[in-house]
Amino acid sequence: MAKKMTDTQFLAFARNELDRSKRWRSTKTGFGYDDQWRRYVDLYSGQHWDAATSTDQLIVNLVFSTVNVMAPAVAINNPRFVVNARKAESAPQAVVTEEVLNYLWRKNDYQRDFRLAVLDWIITGNGWLKIGYKATKKPVVKATDGAENPNSDAGSGSVGSTEGVDDRDDVEGNVESELNVEYDDDRPFVERLSPFDIYVDPDARHPKEMRWIAQRTWRPVTDVQVDSRYSATQRQRVSGSHWSPWDTNGGDARAGSENSFSSGKPNKGALSYAEVIEFYDIKRNTVCTFAVDGSGEAGGDEPDAGFLIKPKDIPYSAGHPFVMLRNFEVPDHFYCMGDVQQIESLQLELNETRTQMLNYRKKFRRAWTYKRDAFDREGIQALESDDDNVMIPVQGDEPLSGALQPVPAVISPPEFFDQSIMIQNDMDMVSGVSDYAKGNPQSTTRRTATEAAMIADAANARAQDRLMKVELVLAECGKRVIQLMQQFMTGEQVARVVTLPVDGWVNYDQSYIAGQFDYEVRGGSTEPQNETFRRQSAMQLSDVSAQFVDMGVADPVALYTKLLRDGFGEKDPQRFIAQPPPPEEPPPPPPQGMPGQEMLPGMPPMQGGPPMPPMQGGMEMQPPPDPSLGPGPQDLTPEMLAAMLAMESGVPPEQGPPPEMMGVPPMGPM
Repeated sequence: MAKKMTDTQFLAFARNELDRSKRWRSTKTGFGYDDQWRRYVDLYSGQHWDAATSTDQLIVNLVFSTVNVMAPAVAINNPRFVVNARKAESAPQAVVTEEVLNYLWRKNDYQRDFRLAVLDWIITGNGWLKIGYKATKKPVVKATDGAENPNSDAGSGSVGSTEGVDDRDDVEGNVESELNVEYDDDRPFVERLSPFDIYVDPDARHPKEMRWIAQRTWRPVTDVQVDSRYSATQRQRVSGSHWSPWDTNGGDARAGSENSFSSGKPNKGALSYAEVIEFYDIKRNTVCTFAVDGSGEAGGDEPDAGFLIKPKDIPYSAGHPFVMLRNFEVPDHFYCMGDVQQIESLQLELNETRTQMLNYRKKFRRAWTYKRDAFDREGIQALESDDDNVMIPVQGDEPLSGALQPVPAVISPPEFFDQSIMIQNDMDMVSGVSDYAKGNPQSTTRRTATEAAMIADAANARAQDRLMKVELVLAECGKRVIQLMQQFMTGEQVARVVTLPVDGWVNYDQSYIAGQFDYEVRGGSTEPQNETFRRQSAMQLSDVSAQFVDMGVADPVALYTKLLRDGFGEKDPQRFIAQPPPPEEPPPPPPQGMPGQEMLPGMPPMQGGPPMPPMQGGMEMQPPPDPSLGPGPQDLTPEMLAAMLAMESGVPPEQGPPPEMMGVPPMGPM
């Protein structure tokens, strides 16, 4: 059995592993991933030329257009999560969990950070998300000695009594940006992390083989020194390793001065940043936090430097909180290829070609050669004039062809235009983004409808592959969000129903989302919805369902509601449906013993039927409302929600939810 490492040994191990990962990603000692990713980001942002020159340089940024076709195609809309129970007794909880997950994704705007991670995924080939739980409280400002009101102008003017004292509560996830929070924040979070700030085990070939993973955060030294989560001794020893390039330290920012921006030297002003590392040891299931020393090396000058937060067990049941989006896999390599990497050389060649065309066009000019003795000053002025029908005097008897001749003009070679088109076609073929997807209307005049359909099908194969990868990552994100809710949620919360066309809310606590579930994303829910295609699909559904409506198999009210909602985007289709007339009261039964009114055996009951038997308490049972109209704004119990989902799936309303879905204990009064 291996001997357990001490804190000092573990810190030395973590810093050494971090240094190995940095060398692995460096250009001088490793594969140069960091420089490659920066170059791809520059290509996307339009910074293609290394340095400015005296000549004009043209950029045709097809990388930008290609990326902005791929990203919206897979992550433009909020996902539609589907949660299925692994056991029959957890079916009611799965219904509530599905509504909670879909509502949380929209309420907390997780899609924004996910779309940023998708952009990293396409450009660099690797996207990162961090999914954790945040529980913050409104900060309490402590009164200072001799100051009755700490928020008054007579006080320090900032949080706390003096500089270097932190008055915040020591809670998980409390950072400086949350000082203005006016309410308790108890929820999971999903945030995008830069690929440059995530370090992994350099010997791993896949995330499943990682022994550790770390996140780097740049924080001002002044903030680190007052963070109450950190060790009171070690946080005072933190020094800055980087400085803001815009801080002149009170000097002159003009060119040529010692502290100017153009001097090429770092302006070590008051605002210095520390490199804080959050290190997760997956093998030992521990997490710790330490700062890289100001010397710039991972080891630092002090071998016995301590942790900002000492090693402890990872608080999340799923392990480390990071989720990776992987693009094109490379065998035996941890990092993946992005879409920009394959078209980088073609983009640079296209810029060079178009720049040459621009320079050739600039050289085009009209010029003439003439003999000085053949023209006097008046004749030269007439030659230089732009007026029409100008008379030019010629001296001597020499033929005009010998006295005046045009200089051959420099014209752009015709093959330049062919090369430009050829490069663009190569980029379309490599990236898999056709001119149809880019919205090029000229292509429709060169191809038939059959050929266009074949090109669209070929492009859809790659788009579906990207969409499948995105949906798998989204399912993993949804799974982790619910696991965190199951682990850390306290008290009762409320979720709005967003998957059904009703105005309803569900009150829930941990017991209503407990259980083991399978998570998936409804196929195509994140894709852009084409308005024309959606309406055509709705009309086709109407045509196919017409015969089933006549046969009495399909519900016409439910079908009409679906057509309005899905085909035409009507959010409130119920207002187009006529309300059913109130039921007629049956006539009173004839009194017993009236002549000619005897009930014969086997005789059917009278029209309207016998009166409904009274219920307990003397109340009569009323006819059930039309289920197709859906409930109005109200608090929904899990049983009601399950019944509504069953109706949405096509189960007859009179059957109601299955018996196993009625096992959730009542929540009490709504």
